[in-house]
Amino acid sequence: MTRTAIIRNISKETCERYLPFNYRVVNMTGPDVLIQGEDNAGWTLDGYVLPRLASGLHFGEEIIS
Repeated sequence: MTRTAIIRNISKETCERYLPFNYRVVNMTGPDVLIQGEDNAGWTLDGYVLPRLASGLHFGEEIIS
């Protein structure tokens, strides 16, 4: 299952430094970045990706459609 999140006020390059292999930047919307990926063996959106970004004071939220 593909998961999507928006990360607020971050550059594409900075965001990419925080992402594991199974998540990637897919779009820029002004100062925000849209990421997508699939959870894999502990590298999950809510358990790893979003908390890792938050550790650098870059906050985001999952987009559920």
